[in-house]
Amino acid sequence: MTFTRTATDIETQFDALDPVPDESLHVAASPAAVETPATEICYSNDQHLFHGATVTVVFPCLNEELAVGLCVERALEVMRSAGLDGSVLVVDNGSTDNSARMALDAGAQVILQREPGYGAALRSGIEAAQSEFVIMADADGTYELDAIPRLLQPLLKGEADMVLGQRLSDATSATMPWLHRYVGTPAITYLVKKATKNKISIRDSQSGFRAFRREQIMALNLSSTGMEFASEMLIRSSWAELRIGEVETKYAERIGDSKLSTFSDGLRHLRQILLLSPETGATIPGLLATVLAFSLWVFSAQSARGFSQVGSLSWVANVVAGVLSILGPLVFCTGIVLRYRAENSGLRSARVKVPIEALIRRFLMWGAFLLVLASLGLAALLTNFHLQTEFLSNSIAASLSSFVRSAFVVGIVLTVAPLISPFLITSPRSRLPMANEEGDKANLRLARRIGEKSASVDICTVCQSNELREA
Repeated sequence: MTFTRTATDIETQFDALDPVPDESLHVAASPAAVETPATEICYSNDQHLFHGATVTVVFPCLNEELAVGLCVERALEVMRSAGLDGSVLVVDNGSTDNSARMALDAGAQVILQREPGYGAALRSGIEAAQSEFVIMADADGTYELDAIPRLLQPLLKGEADMVLGQRLSDATSATMPWLHRYVGTPAITYLVKKATKNKISIRDSQSGFRAFRREQIMALNLSSTGMEFASEMLIRSSWAELRIGEVETKYAERIGDSKLSTFSDGLRHLRQILLLSPETGATIPGLLATVLAFSLWVFSAQSARGFSQVGSLSWVANVVAGVLSILGPLVFCTGIVLRYRAENSGLRSARVKVPIEALIRRFLMWGAFLLVLASLGLAALLTNFHLQTEFLSNSIAASLSSFVRSAFVVGIVLTVAPLISPFLITSPRSRLPMANEEGDKANLRLARRIGEKSASVDICTVCQSNELREA
């Protein structure tokens, strides 16, 4: 779902956010906070905290010509009013409209990142920033840029290492789709918390409005290039024991067309979380499913009657156990593969890295072991039936037959592990063009078209707006 506003609406929104004079400078909190004066944050008494603090606001930008100029002007005005030594850096991610021109005219520095993706743009912006603090926000008019000082306060006071602007309290059906607000964001936030072993306590893990110290985030060696960058940043920050907090902020209707893709972006988040924390989504669930399957087999084997009746409790337990006994081991092994891939691609550290040959050998051994057990179980069932010894009751025989089927399936899958080895081959962390590297300067260079009536932006890197005006 996309939301579009007219130029009049845009001007009205930003006119309504005129800065308060320095004597009574404060930032309006979300509606809930406004209703309760005690929770309203006023930073006039903390003006000394902001004085001299160097801050860069990074805006990733893809075809945001309607809003980017207004966002740049608002961010600069808010930082000036708060006494911050601030600048704005816009990362053009391949815009085909006049976004770069609008950003430059508004007073921003502009760089180009050819690698497509939200994460690629932000990584370039953070790396190019020269300030102690970085604030990331979207260039679509949705975030409350007047809240920049409130995001910085906990950092400057030493109370947090990263602060997120929490949008959900102020989000409406007009500003955030229902599926994102009540399903997508809460689900991903839950998975992020589990991936960090509940070390962080946040409501809105997908907020793109964040403040942090540049050097601390650079040390995390973030690698994502898409929307999953938001989740990776939180998980790696938790691993680094950074303190993460939230402040409530307003959330407005976006200006222009949305670039989000609900399902593909959600899958990218899920994939990133699984790679960073395979225990959360694969290893532990697989192990639990396997244990539950064996428990159900034991339960059904104890049934003295009703097993032969389709739909009976023991019959249901046996069927469910058969399904879980296949899914459980396979999901567990998938977690092991994901962990191997994450460790060997640098997404997570490992004291001892297991060679791929050893991993394949383990799968072969487990598969062979299950095939042997399945064969023994099948032999026992055949003996019990053909020799009519009846040393196995009907309920035990039924549970054993379910186990044999599952063991054969899982065993065969694991014994063909060498066939999946090509999928375990990884490449190192993708590197983005950097302005200070000779080999990549061609991708991030200042280009000016001379001889045209007005200067235009072709490819620009860390270029001052006045440089293009002089062209």
